Amino acid sequence: MNRAAAAIFLALLCSGCPKRLDFGPRGQITQAEELFRLTSAAQAQVVSLQGDGKLRVDSPQGAGTVSTFLAVSRPGLLRVEMFDFFNRPLAVLVTDGKRFGLFQAQENKFYQGPATPRNLSRFLPLALPSEELVSVMLGQVPFLPAERMTLTVDEKARLYVLTLHRGEVSQVLGIEPKTLRVVRSQVRGLDTYGLEYENFKDHAGALLPHEVTLRASSADTSLGLRYTDITVNEAPDLTLFDLSAPEDVPVVDVDEGGQALPPVELPPARPDA
Repeated sequence: MNRAAAAIFLALLCSGCPKRLDFGPRGQITQAEELFRLTSAAQAQVVSLQGDGKLRVDSPQGAGTVSTFLAVSRPGLLRVEMFDFFNRPLAVLVTDGKRFGLFQAQENKFYQGPATPRNLSRFLPLALPSEELVSVMLGQVPFLPAERMTLTVDEKARLYVLTLHRGEVSQVLGIEPKTLRVVRSQVRGLDTYGLEYENFKDHAGALLPHEVTLRASSADTSLGLRYTDITVNEAPDLTLFDLSAPEDVPVVDVDEGGQALPPVELPPARPDA
């Protein structure tokens, strides 16, 4: 075999060989508890974000994409504004983790009450606690409280596979070996949702996924959030989380289950003495 043929043969042979999995300068982690600790620390680096994005909803009630403005800060501060194709406001959700306010432009009403998952589902077609919603938007996977953990390596997907076990329930995490960030999460044995994180970008040392996908198979619903122009880890503007109702908009008070409360009747004014 001449040299040219040998070079071609070796090139073809090497192109068919899988590249060696790069575990980064730390090397391969073999203990599940250590990987969990390092992954938890890595995703905790993002504490806030603010800026613009696109939100896509696919559900039995319909599908569509809207422009959004978001302000998110741990543990439970959240503001999401939605706009239609002509940049007209559709809805504004604000919560401080305990209370919520929701302006619905089509109804011209402002709903307010406890920030329960049921009440937040008036805005998004999934019932999530506010702090959990904040975590998801910041690229942080809420972890199952584990009784034990197991660790394997998926050579084909090029990921660590860390599984958290609690009784009959498990959470399977796909973790990128170099960055130690979760790129997918799936809970088994419990009716909940799965997460996928993509397009990680560095913000002064803090990695944030700019594409977030949440899927709830049992509800046949998925949410896709894509950040287009954001800042990360800047001090939040607390005025964005003001829960006051807009002027001249009727206010509807709701209870924890989302039911409208009867209006408060003021006592009749006493006649002047």
